Amino acid sequence: MTPGAAAAALPVPPAVEPAGTGSRLWLERSPLSTRLKREGPLLVLVLVVLGLSFAMPAMKTRGVWPGIPCIFHKVTHVPCLTCGLTRSFASVARGDLSNAFYMHLLGPVLFAITGLFGIYLAASLASGYRIRFHLAKRTRRIVAWSVLGVFAACWLVKIFFMRGSW
Repeated sequence: MTPGAAAAALPVPPAVEPAGTGSRLWLERSPLSTRLKREGPLLVLVLVVLGLSFAMPAMKTRGVWPGIPCIFHKVTHVPCLTCGLTRSFASVARGDLSNAFYMHLLGPVLFAITGLFGIYLAASLASGYRIRFHLAKRTRRIVAWSVLGVFAACWLVKIFFMRGSW
């Protein structure tokens, strides 16, 4: 099958949809220049985050890690929703999952999602195909509130039951 025939067999992306329409998912092939503009910076960001997770312990022992404090914690003496994520990522990179969960309950899960997202971005850059989606307005709201709710639940557990982790 020729590349043109493969692209023709893919579902066509939706046109601009009126408000209230449903969610859609499709596969898209884009030229290298477009992929480098869209996926390239995200892949670099993922690689930096994962790389710093692995390098943080060595950087701390050499006094190179900047150790930027959490402003919310400094002002309120209460951890923010993301307090402990950096230390959790570093613990996952070292293979210490119990400490990673202790630092932030979502840390190991977010580390895995970040790694999988990096693999997806690299595959997308190499193959030229990417998954595109459009979420209906109601679905976007549900997803956003659900993510915020999960972070808030983990934050409350951290405040009330994990005092030593912050």
